[in-house]
Amino acid sequence: MRRFVEALLLASLGLNIWLLAGQSLPGFGGTTAVDSDDLGFDTESVLSRSNLDQVFRGDGKALTAADVQLLFDSGEFSDAIVAWQLLAKDDAVEAQRLKQKWIAIARDWLAQDIVDLPERLLAAWLQKYPYDLTYSELQAHWLVATGQRLAAIEQYYALMGEVPTNQQGRYINPINTLVDAEVKALSEQQAWRPLIRFLERLLWHEPQHPPYILMLAQAHIELAEYRQAQTLLRSILLNEFFTSKAEALLEKIEVLNLQAVAIELTPVREHYLVGGEIDQRQGVELLIDTGASISVLSRRYFETVERGLAPEFVRMGRINTAGGMVEAPIFRFEEFAVGDYRVRDIEFVVMELEERSSGDGLLGMNFLRVFSFQIDQGNNLLLLEPR
Repeated sequence: MRRFVEALLLASLGLNIWLLAGQSLPGFGGTTAVDSDDLGFDTESVLSRSNLDQVFRGDGKALTAADVQLLFDSGEFSDAIVAWQLLAKDDAVEAQRLKQKWIAIARDWLAQDIVDLPERLLAAWLQKYPYDLTYSELQAHWLVATGQRLAAIEQYYALMGEVPTNQQGRYINPINTLVDAEVKALSEQQAWRPLIRFLERLLWHEPQHPPYILMLAQAHIELAEYRQAQTLLRSILLNEFFTSKAEALLEKIEVLNLQAVAIELTPVREHYLVGGEIDQRQGVELLIDTGASISVLSRRYFETVERGLAPEFVRMGRINTAGGMVEAPIFRFEEFAVGDYRVRDIEFVVMELEERSSGDGLLGMNFLRVFSFQIDQGNNLLLLEPR
């Protein structure tokens, strides 16, 4: 018994001498100076605990990885980390291998939806080494497993700030996956206000990230907050990869902003003429023809405006007319508007029309189907409203 006590005291004395000497232990980001306060335990109380008897050998043999692993396997994570620190003093390579083993075990737990054990391990380790990147990354995985998407995203952004630029890409895919999942979930719930708060937080990390700006603008549109959406979209109009998407949403806002309007029509026998404007420069009168899939300009009218408007030739089309199938050129104009309602990149067939048809052409369904429309025959009005 006396020999056992003497050995115990010698072990305790040796440990305290080592602690006072200010030895350094390897952490993920480099070496960490360790003293008795940093270890965070009282030597005598730890040595007296029965579950550490097999760790501190009375025979003077060095601590082994198997000794440390026994503590880990018993769920004594704080004590296991203390023992790991002692192991690292004698064998840094073996300690690093054991550290990676614990991370792999924790990942397996998370894969099996076991979250309490990784949580306890993370708390114990990060209390000792709060800047350890490998365990901080493990914490991000734990946050994902527990459904804390925004917190996980924040963690990944924090990690990006701690690694060299050439290593930051490893965190981009996890962030994108989490963002897509959260946006989808909130959109399906029509939780537009929480979605806006979520996206605004993302923009705190990446203030000019176009995908976040687009999604934020769409959320504002759902709440009919068009001015906020327009401001956001205009900020990315000059980004060549997102110009078309921003313009499409701005056009959507333009349509949604409009109320139902009544356009005066000119009756022509059983049909109606409506005034419009091509490319915001050239007035035109078209006969409404709901049976025409594409709008038509008469050749006579087209020849008068072609030079000034410079439309784009698209293709030759086969057009079914009352006189049979004919071939005619199709041109694309920048836009066509009736009142405040406009359609961009609209196509017109150019062909001969009978003089009795009146007007400069036909207004077909490639314009009308964009809107909800109705002809008020009693008052000779065309009623348009956004779909």
